[in-house]
Amino acid sequence: MLRRNLLGWPTGGLDLGVTMGEVLERWPAGDGAIQMEARHRLCGLIFVVALTFGVTATAPAWAADQSSPVGGFDAKQTQDIEKIVHDYILSHPEVIVESLQKMQAQQQQAEEQKLRESAGAVKPIDGQDHIRGNSDAPVKVIVFSDFECPFCKSFHPTMKQVMDEYGKDGKVAWVFRHFPLDELHSKARKEAQAAECANELGGNKAFWAYADRLFEVAPSNNRLDLAVLPQIAGEVGLDRTKFATCLEGDARGGKYAARIEANYQDATASGGTGTPFTIVIGPKGQTFPISGAMPYAAVKSIIDTALKQQ
Repeated sequence: MLRRNLLGWPTGGLDLGVTMGEVLERWPAGDGAIQMEARHRLCGLIFVVALTFGVTATAPAWAADQSSPVGGFDAKQTQDIEKIVHDYILSHPEVIVESLQKMQAQQQQAEEQKLRESAGAVKPIDGQDHIRGNSDAPVKVIVFSDFECPFCKSFHPTMKQVMDEYGKDGKVAWVFRHFPLDELHSKARKEAQAAECANELGGNKAFWAYADRLFEVAPSNNRLDLAVLPQIAGEVGLDRTKFATCLEGDARGGKYAARIEANYQDATASGGTGTPFTIVIGPKGQTFPISGAMPYAAVKSIIDTALKQQ
């Protein structure tokens, strides 16, 4: 339903919480045209302040231009308008604050809804994925990660904790996908290739053992000496010579460049803009996107919500 905001301007769904009628109860009496112009001016001020505080809002053209009156008022009328606006702000500062808060909350809700819709486009889990836990678990947690990302490094143990609580009884499966941030971490794709080589030589178990150890030893932010990659392979029981052969190729990921790039494109198409980017998938396909390294309690809350969707 289309409502009008506290200034009488149609918001097209942006509900600032105060209707036209409610404002008129507090609005000073006077000439209709002047009062409407004053409301327009106040609306413009609110939008300008909103933008100053980083709240994205669409305002009519006149709202951005406070230099000239909309209705062709003379100097006396313009002064009256400015006084009305001034007095109203002094008398009702809470209206401005509440409006900005609600605009900000609605912007956040809109962004979250957009992210949820994008998350629904994530590539279905299949036999090519690296899955930790029961592949038939009612809840799947896809984590798009970058081995050079410090936040991914801190989130990896969080996901281990999730699996300790939910993985043992088959409630949750953890899916690892690559999301190398090339502009920050030029070594990330080569490290992703190393994990894929571990999978090639030792299967899913070796992939996870290698990923765990790589996150343990990597100092993050492109500081890992790539010569350590074959050493880690030996530590998790893989043939270092075969591993070194598999690791050949350029920095884009060698023989696994296409798979790593496909993971990257999947992340961005699903709404990922940074790492780690996580999508919790419920029993009926519901998606719950998570941006960043959320603490365990927050992740647990989302998983519990997903489990209730059965």
